[in-house]
Amino acid sequence: MKKTEKIRYEIDPHNRLIYEKTGEESEVPGFRTVLDGSFEIDENNYVTYHVKKSQASDIPQQVKLKGAWSLNQDHNLVLTLDKWGNQIAGNKLTVQSELIDAKDNRLSFAVTSKDSEGNDHIYIVKLGGRWQADEHNRLSFYIEKEKGITDRITLQGAWEVNKQNEIIYTYEKSARGKKEKITKTITLKGYWDITEKYRIKYVLNKEIESEFDFKVSVGKPVGRGLEYEIGVGASPSKKTITLFGNWKVNKRMGLLFEMPYAEGKINSVIFGAWGKLDKNLNLEIRLENKIGEDLGIDVKLSRRILEGQGEAFIRALRSQKEVSIVAGVGFRW
Repeated sequence: MKKTEKIRYEIDPHNRLIYEKTGEESEVPGFRTVLDGSFEIDENNYVTYHVKKSQASDIPQQVKLKGAWSLNQDHNLVLTLDKWGNQIAGNKLTVQSELIDAKDNRLSFAVTSKDSEGNDHIYIVKLGGRWQADEHNRLSFYIEKEKGITDRITLQGAWEVNKQNEIIYTYEKSARGKKEKITKTITLKGYWDITEKYRIKYVLNKEIESEFDFKVSVGKPVGRGLEYEIGVGASPSKKTITLFGNWKVNKRMGLLFEMPYAEGKINSVIFGAWGKLDKNLNLEIRLENKIGEDLGIDVKLSRRILEGQGEAFIRALRSQKEVSIVAGVGFRW
C-alpha cells in the first residue's frame, strides 16, 4: 500500500501558507510554493487555510491543519502540528497576529497578510473556550476541541485591577519595521466574588465556569476597598491588588460590599458578619462568607451605616451585645 506523501507547511513573513512536498515517498523531487489565501478557525477550533488561487492542479482549495494552539513570547498565534493526515508532526506554524479582544468565551486576533500582487488584507480569527487561573495565578484560556482535547494559552504578561474593578492585561508587541516594542492592553469584563479566606474569584461567565479562582493572602480593609497580596508567575512576584467599593448594611440581605464597574454597573458581594460597637461608637465586624465560614477580615465601619436599618439592631449594639449579620438573611441577635 502506497504511503501518503508528507507535506511540510510553513508560514512566510506575509502570513501566507507555504506548501512543500517532501518527495519522501517517491522518486520525484519535492516542490515548494507560496499560496495566497487566509486562515479560518471553525467552531471546534480547527484551522483551514482557504487558498485564493491554486498555483498547481494538485493543491487543494482548502488546506486543513490540526495541532495544538499556543502563543509565543511576542503574542503571535502558534499551531504545532500533530500526526494527522499528511502533516509532519512537530512543525510549528507561527501566524503574525495581534491579540485584540478577550470575551468570556472567545479570544480574537487580527491577522494582516499580503498577496502575490502586493495587496494588504486584514481579517479576524477567533478561538473559543473559557478562562481559568493556572496554578501560578496566570490568566489562562482553555481551548476546547472535539473528543475532549483541550489546548491552553497562558498569557505571560502582567495584569492588574483598575478603578472599575476590571482585570486589565498588558503585553508588549513587536511592530513591523520598528525596533521598539509597543504596549497593548486587553480588558477582561467580569465581577468579583469573595468566598474563601485565601481565594477570590473573578467571574466572566458562571454558566460555562469561565472564571479566575486566584490564591491570595487574607484580605485587608484599606480606604474604600479590600486589599489582597497575590503571587503571579512560576517564580512568583508578589503584588497588591485592591477591590474598590462601598459598605452597606441591609436588614434583609446582610452586609453588602457594593463594587462599581464600567458603564455605571454595580455588583454587590454579600457577607455575613459578627459585630459590635466599639468605645467610639464605630461598628467592628468580622466577615464571614455565605455559609458562615470565617474570612479572617476585620472591618471598622461608621455607625451611620446602620441608619434606617432597624432600631432593635441599634439597641443591641448599644448594649455592647455581639450581633450577627447573616448573609442573605439580615440581622440576628
